[in-house]
Amino acid sequence: MATSPGLRPPRQARSHLTLQRILDAGRAVFAENGYDGFTIAEVCRRSGVSAGAVYTRFRDKDALVLAVHDHAMAGLLDEVRAMFAPAREWDELPTAVLVERAVQLLFAHFRRHAPIVRAAILRAAVDPTLRASGARAVEAMSDAFTARLLDRAADFPHPDRAAAVRSAFAMSFEAVSWDVAFGAEFRATGALGPDDLDERVPALCRMLLLTPPG
Repeated sequence: MATSPGLRPPRQARSHLTLQRILDAGRAVFAENGYDGFTIAEVCRRSGVSAGAVYTRFRDKDALVLAVHDHAMAGLLDEVRAMFAPAREWDELPTAVLVERAVQLLFAHFRRHAPIVRAAILRAAVDPTLRASGARAVEAMSDAFTARLLDRAADFPHPDRAAAVRSAFAMSFEAVSWDVAFGAEFRATGALGPDDLDERVPALCRMLLLTPPG
C-alpha cells in the first residue's frame, strides 16, 4: 500500500479497500494516458469512488499521481525480487547461462509492463519527486539482481565483483528502459531493434562479467 507524500493514510479496513481501488484504477489510467491524460474524474469512473472520497485521501492530482507511481513501482519491485529469489533453477545453470538468463528476465519484465514503465519514465523527466522515488525502486531492483548473480562471484574475474554486476544491471536497465519509453522513433540509423537488444545485451553482460579486465 502506498505511503507517498500528500496521501492521508486510511485507518479502517474499508478505507484500505477503497484506497486500493483508487490506486489500481489510477495505475491503469496513468499507464494508458500518461500524466497529461491522467484525470481524477477518470480514476473515479474506473474505481467507482466519488471525487470527494479521492480528495479525502489526496490533496491534488500530483499527490495522486505520485501515490499511483509508488504503488506501481512497489508491484514491479515485488516481481523483480520474486524473479531473482533463490531457487533450484538458478543453482542448476552454468554461470554464463545464468548471467544471460538474468538479463533476459529483466528485459521481459520491463517489456511486460511497458505502458506503466513508459509513463513513469516520461513523467520522471520533469518531476523530481517522482524521479527520486523511481530511482529508489530501480536501486532496489539492482540489489535483487546483484544478489542473485553474486552467488557466482568466484567465477567473475574482477577486483570489484559487485560493481561489475551493478554495471551489468545498469547497462541492461538503461537499454530496455530507453527502448520501452521511446521506441523506434528515437533510434539512430542502424541502431539495434528490440529483438537485437534482447539478444545482444545479455551477451554483452556475459562478456563483461566473465572476461578478465585489462
